[in-house]
Order: sequence, then structure tokens, then C-alpha cells
Amino acid sequence: MAERHLRVRRRAVASPVSVWAVFADFPNLAGIWSGLRGSRAIGDRTRGVGARRRVDLKPVGSLVETVTAWEEGRTLATGNRPSALVPMKQAAARITLEPDGDGTAITFDYRYVPRGGPIGQLTGPVIDRMLTGQFESMLAAVDEAARRSG
Repeated sequence: MAERHLRVRRRAVASPVSVWAVFADFPNLAGIWSGLRGSRAIGDRTRGVGARRRVDLKPVGSLVETVTAWEEGRTLATGNRPSALVPMKQAAARITLEPDGDGTAITFDYRYVPRGGPIGQLTGPVIDRMLTGQFESMLAAVDEAARRSG
């Protein structure tokens, strides 16, 4: 099954330090973004490589995300293990921040392999559109939270 790749970009008004602070609060994504039912830490580690969280998706399903790269202030990457209710076998995400004038350029890359063999390949474009909208909404929420706190 072919891997699919999505990339969403946003120029945040908030500073890179403020945007990073929101992403670095790794277990609490649901606290700033209404696109999730919930999120919480798994274990004691909440920052850096090896930190894990459970993300409860709307309307159903969940992911366990494990931080695979953490470059303070710049990059956060995760390997994502979806539950059986999520239409993908595996996924990985990478968030990259770059200063952009008085704001921040945020790039969110998402790679996933759909479930369902040939049918999964056919539904891939539909899933891509849905995920792209969700990721755009998440980056807008991060920008808003960073502006409030920064």
C-alpha cells in the first residue's frame, strides 16, 4: 500500500518561542484544539524524544503518538499508532518552525498508509481532504493559543 503525504503550512502571528511553547506542552493538545475529544500523557515523560500521548479523535478512534525527534524550538516529530477505528495502518507527523518576520512559519508534514488495500487507495483522496482541513484547524488553534500566551 502506498504511503500518502500531506503538507500544511501556516504563517502564525505569534513568535517562534510562543508557538513552540504550545507544541512543547505535548500531552495537552486537546486543551487548545476543539478537533479532539481528548489528549493525555502516557507515562511520566511529557517532553523530548520518547514522550507519549494518547489522542482521542472526533468522532471516534484514537492514536498513540510517540515523539521520535525533538529539536528545541524548531522540530517535533512523532510516530503514530492508530486504533482499529482509524482508517490508517500507520502514520508519522513532523512539525517544523521557522522565524518569519515577527511571526512564525509552521510546516506540518503528515505521512500515512491507509487501511483497506485497494479500497483504501481509492478513499485516500477523501481522507486527504478531511485530514488537511483538520490540520489547518489545528494550526489555527495553535496560533491563537500562542498569541494568547505570548
